[in-house]
Amino acid sequence: MATNPPSDETAAPRFVDCWVSREWRFTLGLDRRTGGRFLSTPVSGAMSAAEFEAYFAISAEEYDRFRADPAAAGPLLELCRLGRADDRRIPENVT
Repeated sequence: MATNPPSDETAAPRFVDCWVSREWRFTLGLDRRTGGRFLSTPVSGAMSAAEFEAYFAISAEEYDRFRADPAAAGPLLELCRLGRADDRRIPENVT
């Protein structure tokens, strides 16, 4: 039985990492679906000790600023990790 090759949308990752700060534990990149920029960082659920990577929308200005000065991302990272930046959170499973 023949199978269809994966479409470009399923074969290519949605989130493309462009820059990583190991010290501050975040990544900057591009969302291939929207063309927007993102910041990703490990977060944990309210009732879970397990961490997972979550993606948050940022502006082009924030992307440039955080890349030039990773410490400038500190306040946003704290909000993201505490679950207080859900208005910026990018749902991963939305098609």
